[in-house]
Amino acid sequence: MRRLAILALCLPLLLGSTVWTWPLTDSTVIRGFEPPTTPWGPGHRGVDLRGYPGQPVRAIGAGTVAFVGTVGDKPVVVVQHGDLRSTYEPVLGTAQVGDAVHPGARIGTLEEGHCGAGTWCLHLGLKRGDRYLDPRIVLQRAVLRPSSPARG
Repeated sequence: MRRLAILALCLPLLLGSTVWTWPLTDSTVIRGFEPPTTPWGPGHRGVDLRGYPGQPVRAIGAGTVAFVGTVGDKPVVVVQHGDLRSTYEPVLGTAQVGDAVHPGARIGTLEEGHCGAGTWCLHLGLKRGDRYLDPRIVLQRAVLRPSSPARG
């Protein structure tokens, strides 16, 4: 917890003034980040967010789509944000490699396959180089916005 607090204080220096947003509407974390103690050791290299079948998945920040395809039989989308890279699985990509995306831009739809039978979730990862980071360090600054204009 102390490490997360220190990172939160350093965010403006680490991440500049980039705008970040949650990838799913009404995102609820159902499994947190558990960094491995060794590069190949066990851990959970991201966070799992509760979702539903076919739910739109959105880029968490501005960047360029770097990968759309399968990894280990799971559909994956990767967005490059400067020196950070966000990963989304299982996501059937609607964006194309090379597409410039803004925070909240739709990049695909949530598929079944990560959290097991009866539970749909998005696994969101964040990396700088080869180092896995807790995606919440950028999402703590994010504001949930309605997906459509409010009606008054």
